[in-house]
Amino acid sequence: MFDLNNIPKQYWYKIRWGFFWGLFILGMLFSNYTNAATWLFIGGITVLGVSIKQIFRWVLPIVFVLLIIGTPQLGLMTQGILVLTVIGLRELLVIPHANNKRIKHQSRLKINTNDLTRRDVRVFKETFKRLRTSAAHIEVLLAETVGLRRINVETKVITYINATLAELAANPTQLTVVDDFAYRRLPNLEQLLVSYVEIAHHAVISDNDKKQLKEARQLIKQLATAVHDDYRLVIRKDVNNLNDRMSTTKDTLGGNHD
Repeated sequence: MFDLNNIPKQYWYKIRWGFFWGLFILGMLFSNYTNAATWLFIGGITVLGVSIKQIFRWVLPIVFVLLIIGTPQLGLMTQGILVLTVIGLRELLVIPHANNKRIKHQSRLKINTNDLTRRDVRVFKETFKRLRTSAAHIEVLLAETVGLRRINVETKVITYINATLAELAANPTQLTVVDDFAYRRLPNLEQLLVSYVEIAHHAVISDNDKKQLKEARQLIKQLATAVHDDYRLVIRKDVNNLNDRMSTTKDTLGGNHD
């Protein structure tokens, strides 16, 4: 895989014009095939007007698919194989980085450093960075198989993880309340998902493997439930404050309340 986010800006100009001339030359080579040549020329012009990321994510895959379709001499079977290859390479090399960036952007939280010493701030930021990285990885892993996606929908574990992280960012001192979440629960869930996905992606899965995967799904559900409890712990102070205020308000109303 290659990371679109790490392409230095100084190379953007060269990359854009490199693709322009590359597609233009290909268009000349395929000039005997009108449709193919047309799409190559259009693609060459398009790369000059879009971002580098859009070139890799959309322009090149679309141009190559249309090039294949516009070359009937290849035969339907060969065309189908080549089109699937282009789509597969796009999914493998480009899309994961787009998803990771989206997740990272969504999980960007401002940490409340009030009442923390400089050392506490440094330690918390290091821990919080690790937690966000794990949360992002867990979200990606939970999308890998149908069974994992179902667990995520049923348990809303990603929602609870992100909500817990948001509470911790707002009140870092709460980290001591949910240390199991930070140092055991999240790391264990991440490693369990990594192992699960590795087995699930094997070309051949034995009956024993299926049994292990089923047991792993049960453990993942149990960890998800434990994450729910962690979130309840981290907001317990707010809930208690609300209960106290409600009790005080009822006392001021005397007997005129339900």
